[in-house]
Amino acid sequence: MTVPQLPTHGWLNGAVVDWENCTVHARSQGAFWGANVFEGLRAYRRPDRSGLAVFRIDEHLARLRRSMKALRMEIPFTDEQLKQGVLDVLKANAFEEDAHICVVSYFNMGPNGDPLSHTDDAGAHITTTRAPRGRGFDGGLSATISSWRRISDDSMPPRIKAGANYHNSRLAHHEAVRNGYDTTLLLNQRGTVSEAPGSCVVMLRDGKLVTPPGTSGVLEGITVATLGELAANELGIPMERREIDRTELYTADEIFVAGTLAEVAPVTTIDRIPVGDGAPGVTTRKLQELYDAVVRDQHPDYRHWNTIVHTTETSA
Repeated sequence: MTVPQLPTHGWLNGAVVDWENCTVHARSQGAFWGANVFEGLRAYRRPDRSGLAVFRIDEHLARLRRSMKALRMEIPFTDEQLKQGVLDVLKANAFEEDAHICVVSYFNMGPNGDPLSHTDDAGAHITTTRAPRGRGFDGGLSATISSWRRISDDSMPPRIKAGANYHNSRLAHHEAVRNGYDTTLLLNQRGTVSEAPGSCVVMLRDGKLVTPPGTSGVLEGITVATLGELAANELGIPMERREIDRTELYTADEIFVAGTLAEVAPVTTIDRIPVGDGAPGVTTRKLQELYDAVVRDQHPDYRHWNTIVHTTETSA
């Protein structure tokens, strides 16, 4: 098996550093108790133009700020500095292929190493890795309904994209994989559909796309918002945000999950019940094609969503 080549550089608190030096202390609150918030972005290679297109970086950084506000976290970097940090670390790694980027804000060491005490000591790091096509993009995913319930706004708010929240996703995903599925869908405390681990759920029913609202225990997704706009503008298909019952999934015409890592991944079975005819749906395939054109800076109407970075001298 080929071992993926590690990146050479990261970004830590304002400077590009060697990959092995992009670290925080094990007793920092961010590392010890997951007291961090983050954003995952993708940068896409443009097939017929030079460089990489970083997709919707401004929207991701705005959501990062909302997460920090909810945790009363302040870092000594502006959005412009973080944005430049993303571009700098992509250049330092000289990526020419698709890349995934994590921008993380974290609480550092508490007084006397206490992981719970308030601290104003906070920092940020940015790392990038090579990112092949999302899992299930081509052939689709088999899914099940998880036995785990989604965390809720009155306990660990999913609207805050915090590292600690993803323990919920990890439990659900690993259970599904052990049971022979590719992924899982979680129900919220009311028993309606929330999201998949790390991605939003969308179904096509009666000619409309339907996805759970922000009050259903979901992260308010940038990818799903993008797809809603593309579906309405380019395909004439509206997207409705409402509660979804579990049994609606069994009778849906199409289902897909959407997120930065997942991109647009068809779900072909739920609890081993075929979705539609059990193959990726026509509308899902059209949205995949649209999304791929947009993120690779190939659609003239949506280039404002992309920030172009030239990562090598030959692409400048």
